[in-house]
Amino acid sequence: MEIIYRKVLEPVESVYGDYDFKCKKIKDFLKESGIRLYLHQAEGIKAVLEGKDIVVTTPTASGKSMIYTLSILETICQNPNTRAILIFPLVALARDQAEKIENFIQKAGLKATVKTYYGSTDKEERYKIRNNPPNFLITTPDMLSKGILPYHSFWQDLFYNLKFVVIDELHSYRGVLGSHVSNVIKRLNRIADHYTGELPQYICNSATIKNPKAFAEKFVGKEFVEINKSGSPSPRKYIYITKPVSNEALIKLIKDHIERDIPTIVFIDSRKDVELLYKNIKLSFQKENKEELSKKVSPYRSGYNPEFREEIEKKMANGELKVLISTSALEMGIDIGNIDSVIVRGFPGTLASLWQRFGRAGRRNRDSINYFIPKNDVLDQFYVKNPEDLFNRSVEEPVINPNNKYILKNHVLVAAKELPLELKNLSSPEKEAVKELLEEGKLRFNNGKFYIKSKSINTDFNIRSTGDLYEIIDVKTQTTIGEMNQEYAFYEAFEKAVYIHGGVTYKVLGKNDEEKVIYVEESNLNYFTEPILQTEINIIKEEKQGSYKDIKLYYGEVNVRSLIVGYSTFDIEKHKKIKDVKFEKPLERNFITKGMWFTLENYYENLVMERTKKEKLSIFLREIQKLVDVGNYNLIKTILNKAKNQWQAVSSILNSFNVESLPKDKGRVLEDLKETFKNRDDIFIGSIHGLEHGMIGIFSIFAMNDRWDIGGVSTNYHPQTEKATIFIYDGIEGGIGYAEVGYERLEDILKATYKNVKNCKCLNGCPSCILSPKCGNANEYLDKQGTQVLLELLLA
Repeated sequence: MEIIYRKVLEPVESVYGDYDFKCKKIKDFLKESGIRLYLHQAEGIKAVLEGKDIVVTTPTASGKSMIYTLSILETICQNPNTRAILIFPLVALARDQAEKIENFIQKAGLKATVKTYYGSTDKEERYKIRNNPPNFLITTPDMLSKGILPYHSFWQDLFYNLKFVVIDELHSYRGVLGSHVSNVIKRLNRIADHYTGELPQYICNSATIKNPKAFAEKFVGKEFVEINKSGSPSPRKYIYITKPVSNEALIKLIKDHIERDIPTIVFIDSRKDVELLYKNIKLSFQKENKEELSKKVSPYRSGYNPEFREEIEKKMANGELKVLISTSALEMGIDIGNIDSVIVRGFPGTLASLWQRFGRAGRRNRDSINYFIPKNDVLDQFYVKNPEDLFNRSVEEPVINPNNKYILKNHVLVAAKELPLELKNLSSPEKEAVKELLEEGKLRFNNGKFYIKSKSINTDFNIRSTGDLYEIIDVKTQTTIGEMNQEYAFYEAFEKAVYIHGGVTYKVLGKNDEEKVIYVEESNLNYFTEPILQTEINIIKEEKQGSYKDIKLYYGEVNVRSLIVGYSTFDIEKHKKIKDVKFEKPLERNFITKGMWFTLENYYENLVMERTKKEKLSIFLREIQKLVDVGNYNLIKTILNKAKNQWQAVSSILNSFNVESLPKDKGRVLEDLKETFKNRDDIFIGSIHGLEHGMIGIFSIFAMNDRWDIGGVSTNYHPQTEKATIFIYDGIEGGIGYAEVGYERLEDILKATYKNVKNCKCLNGCPSCILSPKCGNANEYLDKQGTQVLLELLLA
C-alpha cells in the first residue's frame, strides 16, 4: 500500500472551565468522580442556565452531551416537574444516550426519570409514558411528528412543564428531511406556546458545518449562541492518503489491525461491500487457521435487527471485537468504546462526513491513525492529486427550505388538525399554503380561524421519503433477520439475488410487494450478484413551455425508469465476473416526479467541438512551457503549426515524456495535460454532462435544495426531443418544487454556473465546479473546457 501524503495534527491539551452547580448531588458526584468540566461544557451550561438557546459545534467525542445532561438535571433539582424532549435522528443513537443519562442519574443519586418513545414502543408502554411523562423524553423526529404532536391533548403534563428541547446531530438534518423536521419543530413551538405562552429552550449539538449559528436559527426559528471553542483534549492524529488499493491489500491492513489489537472502524458506503469485505476477511483468517482472530471483526450497518446491532456495539465496547466494518451508520456518536484508527475507503461525498468519520478515532490519550483510501473514480482522484484540499477547503453548509410549498402544505394541514390556525400568526408562505388547502377543500374558515375540514382527511406523510420497509424472512427458521427499504429492495432483492447478512449468505427466493416481505434461504454460495441496470428518463406530460434565446425549455411530469434486465455473478473472493444472466422480462421501477429539461439545437455539437479543441491547444501551449526550455518550446510550436492533425501531434508530444523522470510538480502538469486531451471524441458529451453537474452544484443558491434532493440526466440524443437534452428532476416521488425553480430561473442558473466554472482555477474539473459526489458514471466523460465553451455559446 503506497502512501502518497501524510499529515500530522498535533495534540491539543485540555482547557478546563468551572460552573458552580446549585444542586449538591451534582456537585458532590462530579467532585467524587474526579470529573472536571471542559471549557466549552462550562460555557454551554452557563449559557443554558442563563436562558439562552445554544448550538454546540465542538469536535466529535468532546463531551457535548454533558452540556444538556447537566443543564437539565440542574434544572430538575430546582424544579422536579421540569420536562425535556430529546430528539435524535437514529433509534440506536437515542437508545445509547438514554442508557448514558440513566447511568449518570443512578450514580449521582438523583431523582429524575428517562423514557424512550419510538415507533417500536408497545401500546401499553406508550399509555404509561403519556399518562406520566418522564423528565427526559427521548424520541426521533418521525415519532415526534406522527406520535406526539398530533395527540398533544394526551400529553398535557409534558407540554405544561416543557422547559428544554435537545436536537442532537443537527448537521444531519439537511435537504428534504431537514426541511420537514424544521416544520416539525415549528409545530412543536406552536403547541408549547399554546400550553405555556412561551417557547421551550433549545440545546443543539452539531458536527462541524459552515455557519452553524445561522443554520440553527433558520432551523428552529429562535436566536442562538454558538459554543465552538473546545476545551477537550485531542491526541496526535496521523492522517495518511494512499493510492487506490486492491481488496487484498485492504484486507491485509485490516488483519494487521486485528492482530495488533488496534480498535478500528472501516467505513465503506455500500451495505453489500461491507458484507463482502467482512466475509473475505473471515475467509482469509480461516485459510491461515486463525479462526479465533476472525471472531474479532464484524460488519455493522442499517438493516440489522436492533438486538443484533446492540450486541455488536456491546462486543466492540468491551473489547471482544477489534474491528467494525461499517456504512455511515457509525458516523454519529453511538458509543462503541475507544477507537484508535479509522479507515475510510472512498470519499464519502462531503468533507463534513469525512471529518466526522476521522473524528471517531482518538477518544483516549493515544495517537490515532486515520487512512483515506481513495477509489479509482475522478472525484476521489481529485483529492489524491490535491490532498491539501481535504484540510483547506471549507466544510459544506447544510441546506434546508422549510417554506417549500410541497413540504409546507403537509405540515400546515396537520398543524390545523392539532390546533386551529389564526391568520395573524401565519407567515406569507403559510398563507399561500392555507389558500391552496382551502381551494382543495381540506380546510374551512370559521370565526377568524382555519380548521381541518374533516378529521377523516389523511394527514399522514413520511418525513424521510424512503418508502415502505420490507421484512427479510429466513424461510428455514421463519424468523425476521432484518429489513430494507423499498428502493434498496428493488435493486438487491430480486429473485435469485444473493443477500449477505452478518457474513451469512442467503439466496432470495421471492418478494411480496403487497405484504412488504422478502423471503430468503441460507445457501453456501461462493458468488455474489449485481443487477444489470438500464436507466431511462421519459417525458410524460409537458406542463410549461418556454425559451431562452434558441434554447427550448420545458417543465412537467417525467418518469425516471429503472430497469433490471438481468444480473451478473461475481466470485466472492476475487470479485471477478463469472457470468451474466438475462431476465426474460425486465424488472421495472417507475419513479414519477417533476422535471425541467431543455434542448440544444444540432449545430451546437460542431461549434462546441471546434472551439473546445482550440481552447485545449491554447492550454497545451501555455502549460507545456512549464516542462521544456525555450528551444524545445519553439520546436513544439513549429511541429504543431506544420502538423496536419494537431490533436494527434499533441498526444505524441505528451507521450514522449517520461513522468517518472520528472520532478513531482512537473509530473503533475504532465498528468493534467494528458487528462485534458484524453477524450477527444467525447467532447460534446463531456460538455453537456459537465453543464448538468455544474447546474446541479449551483442549484441550491436558487432553489434552497440539498444536492442529494435532485437528479440529472444529460444525453446527446433523446428519442422524444430528438435533440441533445439536459434534464434536472426532483428526487422525491411526485415532485417537490425544485425543478420548477430551475424552469423559472434558467438564465440566472446558467449565468451563475458559467461564473463558477470560469473562475474555478482547476484545469480538468474539481468538486467546486463540475465533479459530483453522486454521479452515476463515476465522473467519467466530463470536459471542463467544453462545459465553459458551451456556457459561453448559450449565454452569448
